[in-house]
Amino acid sequence: MSKIQNIESTPEYISNFLRNNMEQLCNIYNEGKQEYGIGCLGFKCSEHDNTMDVFYMNENTLIQTLKQESWEQLKDIIGEKRLFLINDLDLNSIFLIYI
Repeated sequence: MSKIQNIESTPEYISNFLRNNMEQLCNIYNEGKQEYGIGCLGFKCSEHDNTMDVFYMNENTLIQTLKQESWEQLKDIIGEKRLFLINDLDLNSIFLIYI
């Protein structure tokens, strides 16, 4: 089972990727939200395999990953911020980042 982490615990390769690609990530998020409605930016990454898959997750997709109740609480917490849900396949961990 995955353990939910926060931004302080993201591995350096994830932090570097976010920092170096923030403008493009925000564009992907904005386009996804405009086309599919409320949701978040999803990441599946592996430092070992040197992969970082980025995709927009609408509410229906999110509810398959999170419980409905958890998603409703997250929506209240994040407000107008962007949510990045990062799944590190090597660590078997999920990081939730609000931008």
